[in-house]
Amino acid sequence: MSAVSALFQGLASFDLAAYTEKAHRLGRQCLAQDQELRDEIRSLAVGARAVSHGGSIELDRQARDMVEVSRLFLDAQDAIMASARPRYEPYTTALLLRYVLRVDGYESLRATRGRIWATFRRILADQIAFDAAALSGGAGPAKRDVSPEVARARCAILDEVHALIPPDIANSPNRPAESARWLLDVAQDPPGPGTVARLTVFPQTVCHDEVAFLRVIHLCECLFWGAFLCVRQALGAFRPGRQRRQALELLAMADEFATPLIRLFHSVREMPPEHFRAFREATGDASAIQSQSWQLLDAHMYGVLPEKVLALAATPEVRHVLLLANPHFVPLVQRARQLGGTEDDTLLRDRIVVLDQRLRAWRKFHEKQLAGQRDPGYLPDGGPGTGGTSGYGYLAAHRPPRAPRLRDERTDRRDTVDALARG
Repeated sequence: MSAVSALFQGLASFDLAAYTEKAHRLGRQCLAQDQELRDEIRSLAVGARAVSHGGSIELDRQARDMVEVSRLFLDAQDAIMASARPRYEPYTTALLLRYVLRVDGYESLRATRGRIWATFRRILADQIAFDAAALSGGAGPAKRDVSPEVARARCAILDEVHALIPPDIANSPNRPAESARWLLDVAQDPPGPGTVARLTVFPQTVCHDEVAFLRVIHLCECLFWGAFLCVRQALGAFRPGRQRRQALELLAMADEFATPLIRLFHSVREMPPEHFRAFREATGDASAIQSQSWQLLDAHMYGVLPEKVLALAATPEVRHVLLLANPHFVPLVQRARQLGGTEDDTLLRDRIVVLDQRLRAWRKFHEKQLAGQRDPGYLPDGGPGTGGTSGYGYLAAHRPPRAPRLRDERTDRRDTVDALARG
């Protein structure tokens, strides 16, 4: 039997529905004690890696997608099972989400934009349905710390986020594989929102709000990747001979992705600190500093901040971002300072300022309202953040440069950022 046949046979025997049910009923921390399950996942992960890295010529595009989806899912589960201190990528299955979004592919940016928003919409709808089911007493494993008040408030905010999805994004029909029981049936479905829904939400604990926490991470990852791709391509339009109007269109798309960020974090703020602390330790060393999408977006907007160099150097997942800390790379806010006084330049500068304000407001809310020293107290008093940072102190130390206008409007910009942060 070939390695490919053996892998597909193993995937056909892996009961994904049962694994999902156990993960939600018991938590993955508990599943790690099941040696038979650990061995099965490890064996399948090794087989998927061998086929993937072997570059078998017998695989067509669909088969390669099946192998990659399976490998990325199984690698994440294997890493979680093997480590008492999970990191960001296996905890969130972020690499599988990245693959599904095709952010490393060669399709047009508009096609990728549509794929990202379709995935975002599906994750958002799944979370709203999850909270609504808890409110109605719907079927599913019993969860800890279910608060009707929190669920209602979060649903109300997520409904507002849903209204921010661009109106030209068409609804995609549910696919048959979404009700499939076996991993092979899900993996052979073309990677898309259904794949993300089935293969990314596996909480470490039985806490209701951990599921919401994971989905907000996935939603933010979608937005970070979308904004980053737009900003990176917009930077290319600043080169001699390129069109500034193209840069305006790209930055307008980036602004679409940045707009929901602050409301998503408002939904996180609805979670009581005691609910977060109930599962925080189980997230191990998972930290947003390990998010490649955010670190790439941040560096392309502001450059590599000096305050982040040591943390980036100590984090293997994002160490490559330091390659942008060189005199030949000019980030977006610095490009804004080089613009002239033409009508196109003024419009472009204003667009950069708006994007800067949105990201700055999100950063400020993150620092003050989620990692804040006093209120609401998500972190222990004086306690460090996950991933080896100092938590609030690490965030508060960041000083990204501002995007300037021609006129001195510092006070207006500060007022705008404050208003955005308040929502």
